[in-house]
Amino acid sequence: MSFDQKLTAFLNRAMDEYRIPGLDLSVFHEHKEVFRYKAGYRDLENKLPITENTLYNIYSNTKVITCVAAMQLYEQGYFLLEDPLSHFFPEFENMHVRMPDGSLQKAKNPITIRDLFRMTAGFGDGNDYQEMGMQFYMETGGACPLIELPKYLAKMPLLFEPGTKYLYGISHEMLAALIVKITGKSFSEYLRDNIFIPLDMKNTAFTLDECASKDLANQYVYKGNEIAPENKGPANFLIPPILKESASGGLISSVDDYMAFQEALCRENVLLHKRTTDLMRIDQLKGSMREGYGYTAIGMGYGLGVRTVINQAECGAPVGFGPYGWGGAAGTYGSIDPENKLTIFYAQSYFGPNDLRLHHTLRNIIYACSF
Repeated sequence: MSFDQKLTAFLNRAMDEYRIPGLDLSVFHEHKEVFRYKAGYRDLENKLPITENTLYNIYSNTKVITCVAAMQLYEQGYFLLEDPLSHFFPEFENMHVRMPDGSLQKAKNPITIRDLFRMTAGFGDGNDYQEMGMQFYMETGGACPLIELPKYLAKMPLLFEPGTKYLYGISHEMLAALIVKITGKSFSEYLRDNIFIPLDMKNTAFTLDECASKDLANQYVYKGNEIAPENKGPANFLIPPILKESASGGLISSVDDYMAFQEALCRENVLLHKRTTDLMRIDQLKGSMREGYGYTAIGMGYGLGVRTVINQAECGAPVGFGPYGWGGAAGTYGSIDPENKLTIFYAQSYFGPNDLRLHHTLRNIIYACSF
């Protein structure tokens, strides 16, 4: 059975097994698309099919774009990874940590820029900041500009000592605030000027109005045997969802656009120098930091905003070391492998619970093929 046949057969089985209304997979090898499969519907009720113009809420795949944008400024000498966050936002100079008994103690360690990338700053997720989010919203008249986020976040106690634990949360929103602070541009302007326009990504933005296509896929969920669209919209890891340009999960994109972004990283020396992308995919977690990172048990570490393979045996896949990327809450999956010149991006019109198994099976089939 050929590569195309194996992968197509699996995707068709997956649509049946996981009851996925529509999906789209692109695979590039040596910078050429060697496989593309689109099937099913972006709008089940109106029988509108998945096409190359279909857009998706990519949720946390936004994070990789955010981290690449920040690393562009790193390459220009605007910051070191070891720099304290307080160098740029003095509000974070004297932080306190909430202890298990509810008391507050002065933080021993500064929050560093590295901590923002690797989610070890001591920040939580949106559920930890509901009151802060409402205050932010009310006091800024609903505008909630990213540049104002630090002064609200700095008033909140940290959930743990910086640099000691990993906790998936809003750290990358602070990376975006740093980009805004350094450049004087809005976050969307910076991304547009330095990533989207150079790569001709016309279907990637924080709002549908800014995209060339308007064919946004529904996000379907099952309630028992009944399927219905449950369009959650762009995420931003703050509750209520207040940030208009969320660096954690706010972008809309297409498979073609996101592959253009991943290919730029795979080609290297396009958005970032090869040495910089190599740095991004080095595991940054150590000791107690690993306890909160769910991918450790399956052979993966966490670099500067990306998962990265560090143990091939535990990973259980013939991938070698160093493929990196991330995924999104609605089932998107991205992988970049510079050594094998292989990039993968998958998207679906389904907000379901079986993403990890599906993604890993896709990966294994692709890596077992001869191109």
